[in-house]
Amino acid sequence: MKFQQIRGATVKITYGSGIFLVDPFFAAKDKYPPLEAGPFPDKRWPTVNLPMSIEEIISGIGAIIVTHLHPDHLDEFAVKALPKDIPLFVQDETDATVIRQYGFEDVRILSYSGTKFGNITMYRIDGLHGHPETTQKYYDAGNLRETASGVVFEADNEKTFYLVGDTIWYEKVDEAIKKYRPEIIAVNGADAQFADSGSIIMGLDDILQVCKAAPEAKIIVTHLDAVPHALVGRKEVNELIAQHKLFEQIVVPDDGEVCHFEGKE
Repeated sequence: MKFQQIRGATVKITYGSGIFLVDPFFAAKDKYPPLEAGPFPDKRWPTVNLPMSIEEIISGIGAIIVTHLHPDHLDEFAVKALPKDIPLFVQDETDATVIRQYGFEDVRILSYSGTKFGNITMYRIDGLHGHPETTQKYYDAGNLRETASGVVFEADNEKTFYLVGDTIWYEKVDEAIKKYRPEIIAVNGADAQFADSGSIIMGLDDILQVCKAAPEAKIIVTHLDAVPHALVGRKEVNELIAQHKLFEQIVVPDDGEVCHFEGKE
């Protein structure tokens, strides 16, 4: 398996017989105005540029996964740039309807019971994109769904991989780790928040919960240093690693970096 950090939640994954582009977000640095309800109301976003050209990012991909339809996971620039005939996986029919309206011709829905692609089986895992009682008003204001998902990947020649997606730590994540016993886990760990929403994705405490729940797994921390409502970046995650001596367990790739993981023995 190869895991290439692109920017934010956008990653490129080579797994089994497939090369997947996950959550394509292609806007140039500072393209979007600040999030007034966020902790940094003067910060435009994305806060950094892509580390390579869009053509290089797209090169070689065999499928796309969009975990949910928030703009930092699929934006107008990605919609314009991506080939419309490539298989594109989404969490449910509601998202599929929107994606088809963008012109994508081969939209497929990830199943809880497993969706096949080549020699790979992918399982949809529910996420909790913040507690509804404090976050729903922000999603409603932005005309956004609160529903977000993760994906577990399995293939005969690969270690089981869990792409956790935009969620805080809660029972469904714990259940997925117990059920699938992933050996590699990618955590969206920027602790994004709005004014009084609390965390809407994992932060430092959540990362520690994942490490505790899967002590033998390699943990990749992604979705860092790209959006304006994040409270955690690579600096804070690396400090956490040093504090808890998690040097062998946690990986924090830079934008553009490729992490290699051996397959099953």
